[in-house]
This record gives sequence, C-alpha cells and structure tokens, in this order.
Amino acid sequence: MPQKSVLITGCSEGGIGDALAKAFHRKGIRVFATARNLSRVEHLKKMGMDVLPLDVTEASSIEKAVESVKLATGGTLDILVNNSGAGYGMPLLDTNVAQAKAVFDVNVFGVIAVTQAFAPLLIPSKGTIVTVGSVAGSVPVYWAGYYNASKSAVNLLTDQLRLELAPLGVKVILVVTGGVKTKFFEKQPDVTLPSGSYYAPARQEIESAASGNALRKETFVDADVYAEAVIKNVLSRNPTARQFAGEKAGLTLWMVTYVPRVLWEYALRQFSGLPQISKKIAAAQKLAQ
Repeated sequence: MPQKSVLITGCSEGGIGDALAKAFHRKGIRVFATARNLSRVEHLKKMGMDVLPLDVTEASSIEKAVESVKLATGGTLDILVNNSGAGYGMPLLDTNVAQAKAVFDVNVFGVIAVTQAFAPLLIPSKGTIVTVGSVAGSVPVYWAGYYNASKSAVNLLTDQLRLELAPLGVKVILVVTGGVKTKFFEKQPDVTLPSGSYYAPARQEIESAASGNALRKETFVDADVYAEAVIKNVLSRNPTARQFAGEKAGLTLWMVTYVPRVLWEYALRQFSGLPQISKKIAAAQKLAQ
C-alpha cells in the first residue's frame, strides 16, 4: 500500500505540532511539517520529514504548500492537522482590537482557509481532518477572553465541518485540549496593563495570571504523551469525533456537563484569585473618593 501522508500546521520546536510530527513519523507516515519560519522545523527535517513554509493567514503561502504536497504525493493527502494557534492574555476592557483580530486570523479563519485549500487532496483519499481545540473554548478562563472565544469558535466550526464533510467521506476530529507542556505562554504577547486600566490596583496579580503563571504547569501532560494519545485515536478504525486530551480535559467536560454553572463559575473565581483582586480594586476606589 502507498505510504500515508499527513500535513501539520504550526510545528515549531517545543509545541504540540512538533510532538505530533514526531509521533506520526514514528508510525511510518510521511510527515509534511510546516511553520512560518523554516528554521523552527529544521530539527524535523534532519529526522527525515518534509518541511514546508506555511503561514495560515496568507493565501499565497497556503497555495504554495498545497502545490508542494500535491507534487510530492501525486495529488492526495490522508490527514490534515490544524494545529497553528496564537495566544492573547489581557482583560477584555484593555484589549487591542488589532491584536484580537490577529488571534482570530490564526486560530479561526486560518483553520477554515487551510481546510478549504487541502480539501481537493483529502476528498479523493477519504481522509481525516484533525483540529486541535481547547478546553478554553468551553470555560471562560479569566483574562484570556479573545483567546477563549477563538477556541470556542474553533470547537463549533470543527463540529460543523464534521457534518458537512461526512457526505464527502472525510472524517473530522476535534481534540479538546487541556494542559500540555509546551512553549505556548512564552510565545504569546507580553501582558502589560495600560496605565489607565480599571484593573491597575491589581496589576501584578492580573499580569501574572494572564501570562499563565497561575496555572500548575508541573501537572500538565507531556507533549509526547499527548501526541501518542491523539494519534492512537486518529489511526483507529472508528475514531472518537470529540477527543478530550491533556490535563483536566476530561474534568472540564464533566464540569460543564453535569455541574451547575453557578458552582463552576464560583470555583473559577476562587482559582483565579478574583476575591483578592476585587479587594485591591475596592480599596483603591475607596482611597480615591
């Protein structure tokens, strides 16, 4: 049988795409690992994988990647993994609209643009599309509103794609991702509240939390372990359409399904240190009166 192929977006070293590329490669599948900057996937090229430049927000870049894969495989692709993602931490009142649009360009519109472009290669092979979603799309984690909203959109759009591509024989899998050990927070823009922010009295707490410092990253799942779980499902005869993987992914599903919203929102407030933040802001307002 001809060798199966997979294209993965966002394979820069140290991320989920990197781990997925290595895991697919170990399974003997031909990997097209992509990144905006090829220097960030040079290590994958040395391992014997195909590497391609790909910016999911640029139509010309996507078209060139499609042509490269078409030439290499004879016109088919078995698996497409939409993994590219951008983070943005900031209270919604202080967010920059241009930055928010850039997040949606990568996290939402990029997914559909890449899927549209590679559909002509996936349909002949009755292929599979995998989208890396997030638990953040189900739970309003504090100080990351636009990121959460983008992942909520991704989760829903992936479910929509599953329905619409079924008549064409293409499977669609959403991986609702919990905590995974990557360089995600190091790559998101620095969190600095503007001088006139209403949250300025609690600047230190909010900037730290929005930068991911409040998370217990030591409990996150190793990226290689996460990748193996994802690929096991993708390559199974009857893959789970909505896979929950990563730290607290299953807990999030249970919480939003069975626990009243008022209770889990209370838990989120406590976990996010909101009572202390509220006290600082209230104290500052009292002094200003």
